[in-house]
Amino acid sequence: MDEIRKITEKYDAEYVQDQLDSLEGLNEFALNFYKDAAEIYDCVTRIKNIERNPTGFSLDDAPILGLLVRVWKLLKEIIRYYEQDNAEIISILERPLIEASVVATFLMTNNGNVIEDYRKCSYKDRLRILRDIENGSPFFETKAGKRLHKSVIDKMKFEELTPQDFDVQKKTGGDFRENPSMTSLQKWNMSISTQPHME
Repeated sequence: MDEIRKITEKYDAEYVQDQLDSLEGLNEFALNFYKDAAEIYDCVTRIKNIERNPTGFSLDDAPILGLLVRVWKLLKEIIRYYEQDNAEIISILERPLIEASVVATFLMTNNGNVIEDYRKCSYKDRLRILRDIENGSPFFETKAGKRLHKSVIDKMKFEELTPQDFDVQKKTGGDFRENPSMTSLQKWNMSISTQPHME
């Protein structure tokens, strides 16, 4: 965690006070603070906690990790466009940044059942591919189709899932997020993604 320590150790009382003495200093402090926050997110997703996960990240960690990677990538892009004074691009990037942050927080503050539900919801397109294969889609006779089929099967084997493992999501959500009768997690995801955009 030396990388994170190097970032945070400069934030002593003297450094903060010097930056707050003027509006120009405040703006510079804010910009540097967000740059450092993005770097910390970057470090958190790259540095392995050997004590907690000696063999790497778990399946339940993976979706949270993916969301945190999205957070720091979007935050760095927003900072870059802020320096270019391009508010139009920032307004496009800020919403997915907030949504990724909120979903990651939701997953981290809930139990493994919620994370499993979230992971299974992400299989919507993969299950559609399996249905297309069962229905005899000619695409899956091509080399590209066979590669796609193999990637889906390999992914499901890795997570030890079968098509029957999605019965709960199908019963409560039909075709997942497309059906108005959704799981609680899907309703929650929909609610934040359809909030009015703040300009």
